[in-house]
Amino acid sequence: MKHDAPIAPAIVEQASEWLMLQWGDDLHGEQREAFAQWQAADPEHRRAWQRLQHLQHTLSGVPADSARAVLRDTPDTQRRAALKLLGVLLVAGGSGYLVPRSEPWQAAFADYHTATGEIRQFTLSDGTRLDLNSDSAVDLRFSARERRIRLIRGEILLTSGHDPLRPLIVETPAGDVQALGTRFSVRELPDGSRVDLYEGRVRVTPAQGTAVQLNPGDSLWFNQRQSSALPAVNANASSWTEHRLIAERQPLGEFVTQLGRYRPGVLRCDPAVAGLLLTGVFPLNDTDAILAALAHSLPIHIHSVTRYWVTLKARA
Repeated sequence: MKHDAPIAPAIVEQASEWLMLQWGDDLHGEQREAFAQWQAADPEHRRAWQRLQHLQHTLSGVPADSARAVLRDTPDTQRRAALKLLGVLLVAGGSGYLVPRSEPWQAAFADYHTATGEIRQFTLSDGTRLDLNSDSAVDLRFSARERRIRLIRGEILLTSGHDPLRPLIVETPAGDVQALGTRFSVRELPDGSRVDLYEGRVRVTPAQGTAVQLNPGDSLWFNQRQSSALPAVNANASSWTEHRLIAERQPLGEFVTQLGRYRPGVLRCDPAVAGLLLTGVFPLNDTDAILAALAHSLPIHIHSVTRYWVTLKARA
């Protein structure tokens, strides 16, 4: 990995959370141990932390003690916004300069975007309904010839408006998804994109591959060169648009991975309990309450080093 290569946004967020904890108060006890484990877990963690430390010094020149005092006296939402901006600068490049074409920069100034844990719904000028999942961003490029939505990151669900003269196209780094009068979702993944089709039809065209047409219930993964069918769409997969997660005999580990998208920091599930089956409806407005409900209904306990480093473990 080149030293000046961009750092993954998820790692940037984790590093920023640790910085917030250190600026808000000195780490102690289990927090110090967890921070050391985080740094040791991946060279990219150490690189992100070192770059963040260097960048904050370069940009502010504020002594650490003064910075801590300011953060302690600042509302939490403002602290997090400041650190998120610092994360955007951090991931932009090794030099610390802003790079307008970098993904975090584009997401921060996208036409529509959401923060971690935030879900929003919009009606576009053509009547299309756009749902944005947690930590997602899109840009619109509507013209006389087409309606193009560029997915920068995260996940969207679209219910397309009627306009037979202008196709509705979702552009991803892996390729294009064209709606043919439909309701569907598109999600960016580390290794490509995923499309789930609920109604109508869509045509998926990898950037360098062969087009594939989907029918209702189909799910497809694709990257720039190829595509692969996935298991049929789960009827509850779009429940996030109603600000809730629905589980029906779902493995706990899988559910925790989903839930982690809606809260800051790191949420982990011990393999010893990952296979426990879970059924329920969980409102997403309070993820701490969801964790408490899991601990009440399953033989697990919630081990929290901080609110931003949480592990689900077997109950002793």
